[in-house]
Amino acid sequence: MSTPIFDQWLRPAALGLFCLALAGCAGGLGASAPREAIVTQSAIIVTGPEGFCVDETATRDDGATAFVLLGNCAAISSSRRADQPSVPAVLTAAISAPSDEGAIADSLGELDAFFRSEQGLALLSRSQDPETVTILDTRIEGDMFLLHASDVSAGSVVGVQHDYWRAYLDLGQRITTLSVLALEDREVSEAESLATLRAFAGAVQAANAGLGDTAPIVAPAAPVEAVEPPPSGGLFNVGLFRRIFG
Repeated sequence: MSTPIFDQWLRPAALGLFCLALAGCAGGLGASAPREAIVTQSAIIVTGPEGFCVDETATRDDGATAFVLLGNCAAISSSRRADQPSVPAVLTAAISAPSDEGAIADSLGELDAFFRSEQGLALLSRSQDPETVTILDTRIEGDMFLLHASDVSAGSVVGVQHDYWRAYLDLGQRITTLSVLALEDREVSEAESLATLRAFAGAVQAANAGLGDTAPIVAPAAPVEAVEPPPSGGLFNVGLFRRIFG
C-alpha cells in the first residue's frame, strides 16, 4: 500500500518481517511480547488473533498516525512456551489521521472500481507502478471493504509472499488498513489468510468498540463485481481517497 504511513514505516520493518519469517532472529527481538498496542492520540487499540503479538521494534506512532506489526508470539519473545499462531503470517495495521472528510462505510460500492483503476493500482503498488499489481478479489462484509491483491514490485518486503489480504474499515474518525501477509515458502491457503484477516478485524473492532459505530463481522458476502469508475471530478478526487492514500 503506497501511503506515507505504509511506505515510510513498512519498508524499515522489512528486517523485522524477515526475522519473523525465520521464527526469530539470533538473540531474539525482545524479552516481552505484548498482545496489543495502544497508538495515536485517540488511543486506538491494535490486537490480533491468538498467537500474534506486537513487534515493538517495527511499530511506529507519531500521535496522528500509526503503524503496528504483529507476528509470532514465540518468535518475538524468543520463548518456545509462548503462543504461536495457527497460520504462518505477519499482520500489519496502518491507522490514518482523524477526519470527518469521507468514510469507508459511506463509499463501499465505489472502492472496487477505484482499486481496479490505473490510479488505484499505482497506489497499491510499493513501486507506484500499476503494472506490478493484480486485483484477485474484492468483497464487502458489513462496513468493511476486503481486498485480495498481488504486488510483484521489486521493492516488496522480504520474507513474505507477493499476495495479501487487506481490510479497510472505520474506527471512529480514522480509517484503518489491516493486512495479512503470509510468510514466503510456507503453505497458506487463501481461505486461511482470509479467515485470519476476519479474526484480526474482529479483534480490532471489539477492542475499539467505544469509538463509535464499528460494525461487527458478518457472514461472508459474494465478491463485489467491478463497476465503471465515476466520472472525472467524482469520488476518486475527494476526501476518502486522500485519507486512504494522502
